[in-house]
Amino acid sequence: MRPFAIITDSSCNLDSAQAQEYGVDAILPMHFYLDGVEHDASCDWKEFSAKDYYAAIGSGARIKSSQVTSYQYEDAFRRFLDQGYDILSISCAEALSGSIRESINAAKRIAGEYPDAKIYCVDSYNCCYSLAMVLMEASKLRAAGESIDNVREWILTNREFYNEVGTVDKLIYLRNAGRVSGPAALFGGIFSVKPIVVYDETGHNVAVEKVIGRRGSLGRVAEYVKKYGRPEVNNHIYIIHGDCAEDAETVGELIQAQFPDIKLEFTYGYVESGVGSSVGPGTIIVDFYGTGELRKLGKN
Repeated sequence: MRPFAIITDSSCNLDSAQAQEYGVDAILPMHFYLDGVEHDASCDWKEFSAKDYYAAIGSGARIKSSQVTSYQYEDAFRRFLDQGYDILSISCAEALSGSIRESINAAKRIAGEYPDAKIYCVDSYNCCYSLAMVLMEASKLRAAGESIDNVREWILTNREFYNEVGTVDKLIYLRNAGRVSGPAALFGGIFSVKPIVVYDETGHNVAVEKVIGRRGSLGRVAEYVKKYGRPEVNNHIYIIHGDCAEDAETVGELIQAQFPDIKLEFTYGYVESGVGSSVGPGTIIVDFYGTGELRKLGKN
């Protein structure tokens, strides 16, 4: 059985140290443009500190993000294929990014050169740390001796159980990203409306509820984790934020209070820059293992 490499994009919110720890072989950076200059959207924050990035957005800078290109994927695929590896590329949800299409284009372009190799490109239906959680499990399965085909099948069967719920502080950033209308953003600003956003069944971001006030929205996020989480299966909760660390810790405390009989583990960090440009400062995102029922709310 040939070894296989696990490849992903920077929307997974893992930095290079975490990638090494969790057995992810390559993280390909998306990109963002600030004042017309392109930068890698690496979670190592080498070109910009996270604080400076969110300060720039907060001061009115318009930042555009772009997906990983097919040529980035091609270079990465070739690097491992030339060493005798198969490829398992696990991408951000197609509902949120075109990176999965770029990976497929790269695979088609070079498949004929490597007739004995398997190149699988999988839509994770996830982003941020819920994508990272899928990657971690894929790496564990590989380490346990599972084949690339079995790991791919596991992802297709289990990706819906990795969930995300979050809220934003200001709707204007979602408006600029085309996620809400101008009037809706204005209404939200006047009345302090905070949307509760989850994934639907294929990874689209869907606002399932509107809450008045910041404190109320943070509490409601914790309640969603209580209702749809399964910490008895995986007790690790990932909370990322748009430069509002105190609010992130508050949400962690509220979530732990929802599970008095289970000691939860928490990882905190910044929302990576690609997603951050769409959601803005003050964003809170919680990624966790749960039931598939949360995603069905997007149908209502």
